[in-house]
Amino acid sequence: MITLGLLEKNTFLEAVNKKSGANVLECYQCGKCVSTCPVSSYMDFPPREIMQMIKLGLKEESYMANSMWFCLTCSACSGRCPREIDIPAVMEAIRHLAIEENYRSENKKVKDIRKFHDIFLDMIKRYGRNYELRMMAEFNIRTRNLFKDMHLAPKALLKGKIPIGHESTKSAKAIQRMFKLAGKLEKEKR
Repeated sequence: MITLGLLEKNTFLEAVNKKSGANVLECYQCGKCVSTCPVSSYMDFPPREIMQMIKLGLKEESYMANSMWFCLTCSACSGRCPREIDIPAVMEAIRHLAIEENYRSENKKVKDIRKFHDIFLDMIKRYGRNYELRMMAEFNIRTRNLFKDMHLAPKALLKGKIPIGHESTKSAKAIQRMFKLAGKLEKEKR
């Protein structure tokens, strides 16, 4: 196995590896992840560079990059990685660590993606599923873009693509218990 030797302790690398279950040191910068990623051209730093930043202990730079928020977790990168590194798990780990450590980017797109992320998780917590109409309305309100996509709503509603009401899933209570248990386990880890 080829890995990069470290001269001093890199707590950021350790935290990312622990949270993601991956070993970032196994990345040897071949670039296959970048060539496969459908959104790498929108990222400040493509996956290969994020992996290098983690190795170098550049925590703040990694947290402030838009890369982990633009990552679709589609696993195209992991599928092509010759070292079989779970890169989406690494991106998710950085995202969670940034949230835990209260890092906030000033990039408008990142702010919007983070709002979408928070709204989506809240919907799942409450109803056990996504409630699309409320999701769109709440996102438009939070991003102060009230009439965005309003022209699409009547057609989607008439075709039955978006239900007007919402129902919690039968397993909504079980999902709420899972969120509570996950929160408890996260607190115990710290």
